[in-house]
Parts: sequence; C-alpha cells; structure tokens
Amino acid sequence: MIQHYSYKFRLYPTSEQEVLLNKHFGCTRFIYNYFLDKKTKHYLEAKEKNLAKKSLNYNHCCLEFTQLKRKDETIWLNDVSHSTIQQTLKNLDSAFNRFFKKLAKYPNFKKKSGKNSFRTCDHPLIQVNKISIGHFREGILFDNHRPVEGKIKSVTISKTPSGKYWASVLTEREIEPLPTNSKVVGIDLGITTLATCSDGTTYPNIRPLKNLEVKLRRACQSYSRKQKGSKGKEKARVKRAKVYEKITNIRNDHLQKVTTKIVRENQTIILEDLNVEGMKKNRKLAKSISDVSLGAFSRMIEYKAKWYGRTVIKVSRWFPSSKTCSNCSYIKEDLTLSDRKWTCNRCNTCHNRDMNAAQNILVQGSNLLNRDCILNENRRNCGDSQLPAQC
Repeated sequence: MIQHYSYKFRLYPTSEQEVLLNKHFGCTRFIYNYFLDKKTKHYLEAKEKNLAKKSLNYNHCCLEFTQLKRKDETIWLNDVSHSTIQQTLKNLDSAFNRFFKKLAKYPNFKKKSGKNSFRTCDHPLIQVNKISIGHFREGILFDNHRPVEGKIKSVTISKTPSGKYWASVLTEREIEPLPTNSKVVGIDLGITTLATCSDGTTYPNIRPLKNLEVKLRRACQSYSRKQKGSKGKEKARVKRAKVYEKITNIRNDHLQKVTTKIVRENQTIILEDLNVEGMKKNRKLAKSISDVSLGAFSRMIEYKAKWYGRTVIKVSRWFPSSKTCSNCSYIKEDLTLSDRKWTCNRCNTCHNRDMNAAQNILVQGSNLLNRDCILNENRRNCGDSQLPAQC
C-alpha cells in the first residue's frame, strides 16, 4: 500500500547557505504574519457585518503577494523561492480551515524566537551527500544515514533553537504490511506506568523532564541572570535549548520504540479515547501528563497501524475502565486516583488498578469490534436499504 513516509536528516550548510536559509525563514515568517493580520481584520469585519465570506482564500492572497513583492519596500521577497511562499500561504489557509471546522484554535503569529521552518516542493533532488532545493541548486551537505525510498513530495527545512538545521523529506512509498496474527490487546495509559497491556506486559514511564529538571532549572536561572542583548545571554539561551532538545529526544526515542513493538506484536490494539488537553487542566498533574506525552503515544500507534495493516479501536473516555471489576462487572464509585490496588465489594477480587483497566478496555473494545463485524456482515448480505432500524 502506498503511504506517506518521512525521513529526517541533519544539515550542515555553509556560512553563505546559512544566510540564505535565514532569509527564507524570515520571509516565510513575514508573509505568514502579514496575511494572518489581513485575514484577522477581514474575519472580524465579516463577523460584525454578518457576511457569508468570513476569510480571504488562498488565490486572493497569492494575487496580493505578487503585487507586494513588486513594491520597493518589500523587494527583498524576491530573494527567496516562490514555491516557499506558496506553501506558506497554503499552510495559513489550512490553519483557518481547521479553525472553522473547530479542529484547532485560531492561528497565532509566528515569532523569530520560535520554530523557524519552511517547506518547498520546487523539484527537490537528493544526491549522494547533498540535498538540492529551490535556490540551493548547488546542494546542502547532509548526514545521509539511510537511503530515501519512494517519490519525493516535499522537503521541510527547519532550525532548532539550539542552532541545528534539519531537513524532513516527505515521500510516497510502498510499505509492506506485517504478517497477520490473532493477538488482540487492550492498553491502559497512565502516568505511573506509560502503558499496561491486558496480556501482562508493562512499559515504564521514563520521565525525561523529571530526571533532567535540576539541569534545566540551572540553565534557566543562568539565562535569566545574563544581561539582555549580551553574548553571554545568547550562549545561555543555546545551553538551555540543548537541555530542552535532549528531553524531547529521549521522550520521542522511548515512545517510538514502545509503539513499534506494540504494533509489530498485535493485530488489534484497543486504546482509550483520552482528552489529554482536558487532563492537563489539572494543575497538580499537568507537568506529569505533559512529560509522559499520552497524545503522541496514541498518534504513533494510529499511523503505524495504518502502515502495517493493523486495527486500532478506541473506547469511549467515559467508560469506567478503572472502577469496573473485570471479574464481575461491579463498579466501585468511590475509587480515587491514589488507589493503585482495590478489592471488589461483590466478589472480593483484589485488582491492580492499571491491569484491571487494561482487561476492561480489552473486553469493551472486543464488543465494539464484534458489533461492527456483525453490522458489516448484515450490510453485505441484505444491503443498507434493507437493514432493520436498530442497525
């Protein structure tokens, strides 16, 4: 099956290429903020006057950009690739579409101190040790640690706060599904243990932020003491950024290994549909929930299952998986977060909280899977128009 697959490589640009890359970052940020301001004013005016068209579309922004780069005060926009600006306008248009569909919040302005990146589809070419794109036809040196397979669709160049340059190459390639098996697993996600599987397997929460919190606090204190605008403050900023980067890398590496192992070993994976953003509103648990990154875990499981022909089922977040006895289905209403073990009042079964929840998730997900299979079988046999009302 043809799937989207990305490769990430470390770039090593020359000093001249760094200047041109920074120009691309700056122009991309300027165009995004310029048209975000235009769209915001148009949106507020349309909302006040109750107009049907509440946003400027991509074509209107492209026409205005053509006029903008002809002006003397913004003639420097011609120094960057036209494809880069087009992708920026498409990204802004996509952000507004997601906002209107209530899938995301209102777009924010980009900061120079934030993430610097741009995407281009201008005939990218990968040679032995160089990537050629747009205005970089001589090629940018990169660490070619593995071959790129499939058709290249786009290349995203980014710069981390620590000063490292990266290229993310998006491709369309054939991914072979894994051999099918009969294993079905329910997974309970948590803070104490990252994932507890219904078959008894547990995966620890390595807590990278908590383990490096002292080092991070010292780096932040050193940064705050330096004089604003000095070379020492910039060095302290880079040092602080490297600590943040290390925390992120440790967490992502652990999540990638755990999710890959789960997807390879199980045919059907049953998860809870957790409201992670809502869980973060608990001020006592917000840092721990962010540190474990439950949302990233679920997303990795989903896209890897799509790659390798696995099935992912999500159980409702309102299902009381921790409070329900997996032996007799008794619900213990007074169970608290601090109760890691509890005894059922009906059958006197002693439960481990996480393992009991994983077993209940397995049963609930299996019921949903069987119901869907029965409905699909009925549709194949009698057609949708002949199905009874309860189907």
